[in-house]
Amino acid sequence: MRSQLQTAASSASELHVLARRSELGVARKYAEDVAAAFGLDADSRYEFVYAVNEAVTNAIRHGASDEEDMIHMSIVADSDRLTFAVRDRGTFVMPEVDGIEVAEGGRGLALMASLVDEVELHIDPGGTTVRLSKVLSSGLGTAQAQAG
Repeated sequence: MRSQLQTAASSASELHVLARRSELGVARKYAEDVAAAFGLDADSRYEFVYAVNEAVTNAIRHGASDEEDMIHMSIVADSDRLTFAVRDRGTFVMPEVDGIEVAEGGRGLALMASLVDEVELHIDPGGTTVRLSKVLSSGLGTAQAQAG
């Protein structure tokens, strides 16, 4: 299911998928298509899609009680920032810093933070939302200004 909303300053779309690993490709394609249309360069697109894949994987693994739960995704494109959000019905548990849990997992937020410009985590009784933002590089505008 996909829906779109557009305004003069920003555009947004939503995608809802079942909490199944088989849906990861759908989430990656969704992120890739929007990132390309937004104008992210190849490296930034790769980083954005990789971070999205990690966020959706975590939502499927930890945020769903079974494969019939839904994962809710949305992307908002503002003038210079692309923001992906994934919401699940799970309760986020902070990984232990010195425990076995970190050695076997729990590195997802750090990985996402290394790939995007901002990671925001929102936890409430109804679920967990992770927002990933990537800023459009101003290098293109700078190059055009110097050439002109």
